[in-house]
Amino acid sequence: MRVYLINPPRIHPRSWGEPSVSQPIELAYSAAVLEGHHKVVVLDAPGEGWREVHEIDSKRYRVGLRGEEIAYRIKSWSPDIVGIHIPFSGWSEMAFEIAKLVKLIDSEIITVMDGVHPSARPVDCLLDENVDFVIIGEAEETWFELVNALENGCETYKLKEIPGIGFKENGNIVFTPPRHFIQDLDRLPFPARHLLPMEAYFEAVRKNPLRGEIKKPWTMMITSRGCPYHCIFCTAHITRGRQWRGRSPENVVAEIEHVVEKYHVKQIDFHDDNMTFDKKRMAKICDLIVERGLDIEWFTPNGIRADTLDRELLLKMKKSGCRRIYLAPESGVQRVVNSIIKKNLDLKTVEKAVALSRKIGIKVACFFIIGLIGETKEDIEATIKFAYRLKELGADKFYFSYATPVYGTELYTQAIEGGYLIKDFSDQALSAVEPLIETPEFTVEELRVLCARANLINLELTPDKFKKALHNPIKAIKFLLNKLTEKLQNA
Repeated sequence: MRVYLINPPRIHPRSWGEPSVSQPIELAYSAAVLEGHHKVVVLDAPGEGWREVHEIDSKRYRVGLRGEEIAYRIKSWSPDIVGIHIPFSGWSEMAFEIAKLVKLIDSEIITVMDGVHPSARPVDCLLDENVDFVIIGEAEETWFELVNALENGCETYKLKEIPGIGFKENGNIVFTPPRHFIQDLDRLPFPARHLLPMEAYFEAVRKNPLRGEIKKPWTMMITSRGCPYHCIFCTAHITRGRQWRGRSPENVVAEIEHVVEKYHVKQIDFHDDNMTFDKKRMAKICDLIVERGLDIEWFTPNGIRADTLDRELLLKMKKSGCRRIYLAPESGVQRVVNSIIKKNLDLKTVEKAVALSRKIGIKVACFFIIGLIGETKEDIEATIKFAYRLKELGADKFYFSYATPVYGTELYTQAIEGGYLIKDFSDQALSAVEPLIETPEFTVEELRVLCARANLINLELTPDKFKKALHNPIKAIKFLLNKLTEKLQNA
């Protein structure tokens, strides 16, 4: 069959600054599994159309190819099936627009949605008249079985034998049993990057470096799946499960060799949820990178746990090309970490990991979340103080975000049951990156002020920033003024 996989245009909050690119690696995995038996195309609308930035409202931009261009591509290729990927519920409105567009082109085209949003909200997706199927959970094997079944004119009773899907039968919504997660990740083919606009990603980061540090040919990789922890705001378990599963070091490094040789990649973002969960595996990956002479720089933007790090491992990471790690203490109050977030992380291990990394020469960024149910304004003040403590120890980037009640998370359930959601809560509100929870402890406006003040930690002048400012003082002054204006506007 002819399968057209689409990464829809993205919604980008103004508060995040200039839009940057990503790579739909999940779609590329599904494409790789399918293309051995079917004709497959991947359309990365925000990747190809990264220059296309259009205002939706005062808080949000639409990033990606216009609807007319997407429609032209679909018509020109004439697919049997269109898959639409939704990794975040805040972007769902763009996906439903694509589904509507597909059915206007040809109502006989079968539409399938996959990703975090369809897995968390399968009924809502199937209630849309333009959506025929949803894939729930890990998608690759489900995609393969579903397309094969549809190619063979499969009867409904056969569809019911495919785990992990939802569809409509005589006006009723039908779900099959959950699919078991893939245990041997090594048997998956490498993502079909040849179907992605790799050169567009490279050009985009040359014009607007990703996070200010990825400027060379780069790619995303996932070396493990699953998270055994229970942080109440996290969506990782929805599609990847709670059982940690790691690819073998040999398989991981073979993919690194592949992207270096084929695409001349120089920088890699590892998008695992727990890349260092198995320290021996991580150490072996580092050793193999060094042994094979792979000249790369790499980063962990999804975050790694501080309690999985030690001096020996950090030294190996540094030697193999690690330039920055991202740690997620989430709060500076142990009670909040333990009892509210349920992260099971000792904050002293965060301090230790930051100090060790600084000595070894790996940069550290830290994630914090404020506005959790049960958190007080005093807790948030203590978290800000803790961030400054980590800054003294060597961390140099900090990200303070609002606690976001995303569908499928325990935080969302708490907010619904406690009546803490703001009255205008919606998929669209999720995409604006605004406070969506109010409790007796704080208001939305108080959270905005606290978050803006917390993020001012990034405006402080470090020795490195001072050296750069000396080279271009006018540009440095403009940058600081713009950043300060953004913070004041969001306050």
